[in-house]
Amino acid sequence: MLPVLSLPETGADAPGACVDSDLVRIVFQPLLDLRNRSFHGFEALARGPTGSQLERPDQLFAAARAAGRVAELDRLCARRAIERFAALGLEGHLFLNVTEALFDSGWFADQATLQWLHLLGIGPSRLVLELLESDALGEDSRAADNAQFLRELGYGLALDDLGQGFGRFALWKRLRPRYLKIDRSFTHNLGSDPFKSAFVQSMLLLAEASRSIVVAEGVETEHELLTLRELGVPLAQGFFIARPQATPPYAAPTFASAVLDTPQPTLHALATRGSIEQTVLGLARPLDPVAATTRLDAVLQMFEADSELMSVPVVDAAGRALGIVNRYVLADRLFRPHVRDLFGNKPCQLMMSADVLRLDVGRSLREASSLIADSSYRHATEGVLVTDQGLYRGILLVGDLLRLVTEFQVQAARYANPLTLLPGNVPINDCIDRWLHEGQPFAGAYCDIDNFKAFNDRFGYRMGDEIILLLATLLRDVLARTDCFVGHIGGDDFVVLSRHAHWEDALHELLARFADGIARFFDAETLAQGGYWSETRRGDAMFFPLPTLSIGACAIHAGGFDSHREVSTLLAELKKAAKRTPGNTLFIDRRQHG
Repeated sequence: MLPVLSLPETGADAPGACVDSDLVRIVFQPLLDLRNRSFHGFEALARGPTGSQLERPDQLFAAARAAGRVAELDRLCARRAIERFAALGLEGHLFLNVTEALFDSGWFADQATLQWLHLLGIGPSRLVLELLESDALGEDSRAADNAQFLRELGYGLALDDLGQGFGRFALWKRLRPRYLKIDRSFTHNLGSDPFKSAFVQSMLLLAEASRSIVVAEGVETEHELLTLRELGVPLAQGFFIARPQATPPYAAPTFASAVLDTPQPTLHALATRGSIEQTVLGLARPLDPVAATTRLDAVLQMFEADSELMSVPVVDAAGRALGIVNRYVLADRLFRPHVRDLFGNKPCQLMMSADVLRLDVGRSLREASSLIADSSYRHATEGVLVTDQGLYRGILLVGDLLRLVTEFQVQAARYANPLTLLPGNVPINDCIDRWLHEGQPFAGAYCDIDNFKAFNDRFGYRMGDEIILLLATLLRDVLARTDCFVGHIGGDDFVVLSRHAHWEDALHELLARFADGIARFFDAETLAQGGYWSETRRGDAMFFPLPTLSIGACAIHAGGFDSHREVSTLLAELKKAAKRTPGNTLFIDRRQHG
């Protein structure tokens, strides 16, 4: 039985009231599994006295910290949540927000606690302890050791508010939690923000490496839910699914299931493809411009009033960007005798730099790159005038422009392989997701060159590139159809997607033509013996077979997969199966996927 803790003050708003068991309430918010449309579990959320200043959990725990009773309050909330969860008979996992203070107390590992859980019929394996964003759990802290021990006892660990600082990533690496909860700020408007989408995709990739499960918090719209499903996020929670309630629903709401079951237009492409225009406008600093007729003295007063102001944009009466008055350029000119006296009452346009760097939001990445190449030291201090069809929109620092170009070059490499110019990972994923949502069957194939590394080491990377280009050319020739898609993952790995009825015949033709093409790289003697001798990295002589092509493929039907991640995982397995057979091999999975 929970004790009512003694209170030094009276009233629901008093700091001591935050640990009164009669005043703390527990509500639950479900976590929806986007794949099977069921609740994976429920997060318990503490609430203070209704209508008081302590009703909000942040205020509640702030009062507890002020009173030095955080661990006491956290233990109370955990017990109330577990008891209520058991009393309601809720299925799945119970997610508990836990402070470092409660970890330090050792309460979860205490034998009495474990026995109490056993009596309630809720083992540690059904409890997930969320590590709050405010607690760092340093490497040398007792809490970090306790967290590891709790995991060994069967408790699940979850890292909350992922994306809020690099400290959370360090903690992730150290603890390897079962669940990763992406902060709601990255979920909001996910489908229209390419950088948020890129962050979520990165978290999914890292989660796969650490065998963690990603949970997206703060889902408030149908569009956000659909985008998360299309990106491959497995779990989600938020107001759109269900609001926190004292007695939550036992099953997923029908409208959420209907949304997930309804075929939808591709959102992934929108979510991942940024544009120079969006990013330039987002980075540009909206400094207020001055008219070309503004007196120079007025501009000087602006610089004197703001020591951090480096440049003042100048526009004409129609708002078209004319140039920049820069602090350092102006100071250099004012060193000349009588300049201020002569020009103080003159229009600032006379002291303006007109030959400044300009970037219209509609210009290409290549044009943006050339601006950096053409810039001088003066341009670096002035900045870049950002315009929209000539109209002033803001100033972009040269350093910001350099970072922007670098980011887009990296992103461009994901869209097209620089060697073969075939679509890269992002367009491949887009195509798979789009075809899955359209509900029409298609075939997928993963192509990989066998013995490629040995060939590359023996004959050099230039010859290795020639073999990669050979395969790329053959893929274009054999599968040059509007109902086929060929992508280059990287290295010697390619993906083929086809809606054509005779895709198997095309893949057999590809194998035959690849064998013929490879023959041109070797002399008659090497071809006759089926390979060549070369040294291993240890210096030992070893016989290496000729490069061959392995293809793993299968037919994919509607309803069998939710996202490109599941398809890519299957194709990778089929490719490995094909590589177990020597020579040019096509392995087809005849199982029904869908």
